[in-house]
Amino acid sequence: MRRYILLFFILTFSFVFSQNQTEGTQLDTDYKPVYYRLEMNLNPYQQDFSGTTTIHFNTTDELSFFRINARPNLNIQSISYHQTTISSYTRANDVLNITLPEMLPAGKLDSISISFSGSSATSTGLTLGQHNGVPIIETIAEPWHGSSWWVCKDDLIDKVTKLDVYVTHPEEFKAASNGMLKSVTSAGNGMSVTHWQHNYAIPVYLVGIAVTNYAEYNNSVVIGGTTVPIINYLYPETMSNWTDNLDQVPSHIEFLSEKFGEYPYKNEKYGHAQWNRGGGMEHSTMSFVGSFSFNLVVHELAHMWFGDKVTCATWHDIWLNEGFADYCTGLMTEFYEGEQDFKSWKSARVQDITSQNGGSVYNPDAESESRTFNSRLTYKKGSMVVHLIRYMMNDDELFYQTFKNWIDDPEFAWGYADTEDLKAFLEAQTGNDWTDYFNDWIYGEGHPIFNILVDKTSGSNELTVHFSQSGSHSSVPYFHTPFEIEFRGSGSQKETRRFEISAQQQSFEVNDLGFNVTSIVPNPGSDVVCKIASSVLNTDELDLDSEIKIYPNPVHSLLNIESGVRIRQIEITDVSGKTVYKKSKINQNQFEVQTRNFPKGIYIIQIKTDKKLQTKKFIKE
Repeated sequence: MRRYILLFFILTFSFVFSQNQTEGTQLDTDYKPVYYRLEMNLNPYQQDFSGTTTIHFNTTDELSFFRINARPNLNIQSISYHQTTISSYTRANDVLNITLPEMLPAGKLDSISISFSGSSATSTGLTLGQHNGVPIIETIAEPWHGSSWWVCKDDLIDKVTKLDVYVTHPEEFKAASNGMLKSVTSAGNGMSVTHWQHNYAIPVYLVGIAVTNYAEYNNSVVIGGTTVPIINYLYPETMSNWTDNLDQVPSHIEFLSEKFGEYPYKNEKYGHAQWNRGGGMEHSTMSFVGSFSFNLVVHELAHMWFGDKVTCATWHDIWLNEGFADYCTGLMTEFYEGEQDFKSWKSARVQDITSQNGGSVYNPDAESESRTFNSRLTYKKGSMVVHLIRYMMNDDELFYQTFKNWIDDPEFAWGYADTEDLKAFLEAQTGNDWTDYFNDWIYGEGHPIFNILVDKTSGSNELTVHFSQSGSHSSVPYFHTPFEIEFRGSGSQKETRRFEISAQQQSFEVNDLGFNVTSIVPNPGSDVVCKIASSVLNTDELDLDSEIKIYPNPVHSLLNIESGVRIRQIEITDVSGKTVYKKSKINQNQFEVQTRNFPKGIYIIQIKTDKKLQTKKFIKE
């Protein structure tokens, strides 16, 4: 969904609809919806609303009981089947059970009409509010609020191929909805009927309506030789605040079309309708937004590809919608503002993600609305694991072509995909095994915590880079990831090297830098979601002929210390400065320290001899 500026939105949404709104009844039916005709009577001056749903459906088996969702707040006024009134029906929770007059065979195309009424005071998806003293009615259906304001099969997986929306409303107002505006006609008594028609596959959660005294600010863009209208419905009192931002939308559409394939709804429109919520909602062809900030506008637009054309198959997989949409705000930040701003974009997400130790991108609690739309995990971590795919590929042409193919793949386009579908698709596109990535970064919780030690060999610029890693959450002991370090010299030299991390403890040799390294910067592009517990360049160069030697390094269970003169005292501290081992009055040239019970990480050892005090570093693996 939508909630890029989301903390405010989620809190507002939670306050209105309860903090942990749970999923409605998912129906297992013997039919598939193919078309909706939705007729709504919406008067922003009134709390009450009414409407009629006409659904065309194909039976998948014999059918004598027709089941459809209608929340208890909706009153059923009448049911019509082939112009015959049906009075035999029951209701159980969110389900309306209708007894059909006859048994329908499998493979039959049929229809039924259901009239209903309700109130904005009891609907979780239709709200009545004001802007500048003017009333507004606005709807939301995601994730399962559609059946609180119209009768529908309120689930994620049933897309219809055509939708007609007729809204009867006061003639001084405009009604926004999906698809193309077909007509606005007078209904008499100061009322008008606005007809929108949508001819692309759409699930219930992407259907939206808003009614108020909108002013229009329109534009267009040419995609694949087709002129696509961009129709914006704004509050007249604030329209001038947003026109500059809206003037950028054609170039946004061009960018995303170039990267991920042509704008999916080019034969209808794109546009926005302003509403009173703090975030946005990607109703297909017309996003509803509370403001027109760059990030929010781009996020909702990106959903036309990621979420609307290819839709997550379950709410467990919501990151496939939100993570990709949020990442598109990063891609367009990079495109418009450059690499430094993109780095800041990534860094802000890494900081927020790592502020807590747990949480997976894959949503384990799909019945919880607050978990489904968790800003830190679904949006921010979701976007950064998409970036990690790009980072791992290390080939932008491959990355963009892969996801252009994903959007256009006939198995997923205008349909659904889950997390395992993406894994299989990536493996087919790249020829690589993505099991570790999905286990660590999608299904696993938390992030890596790195201790990094770089040793220099005396008399040369040869470096040994030691990585020690732990996971912030027990579900992932260590993460598989590429990782970069920027090496810097005293003369402003900079070179970046990439290391493939696949174990808790690893060491790498770097011997091709053309300058003397004086400092290091781990994760310089903020490309990996991680914390750096310590990052040390050992300026006490390792002298192979030094009078004091410690080995092996890294060490597992036994650290050996050798000296040309007698060792008086040894003290070992961790990177926080805490003493973990101390021994005095040794008076030997050789000594052993049992390190088996030391936690993994980087340690500092101070060795006092008859001549001097020397400090060295070692890694416990």
